[in-house]
Amino acid sequence: MGKPVVKICKKCTGIKAKDLKGIIPKDAWKEGCVHACVKKSERGERVFARIDGKLVVASSKADLIAKIQEAVA
Repeated sequence: MGKPVVKICKKCTGIKAKDLKGIIPKDAWKEGCVHACVKKSERGERVFARIDGKLVVASSKADLIAKIQEAVA
């Protein structure tokens, strides 16, 4: 199987490129629409990203980064 595709949106997912810098290789993720926009008030404390097309939700940036690291390992 090929490398997983991780996609984040700096506007709505609660995680930004700078959060991944130095932790996840740049070729392991891309920035763009994840087609799951929610207003900040609706999102609450959740952060999310798409990994191989599946929406992955976590309660914190650290949890989400750990899930992304696991997927690209």
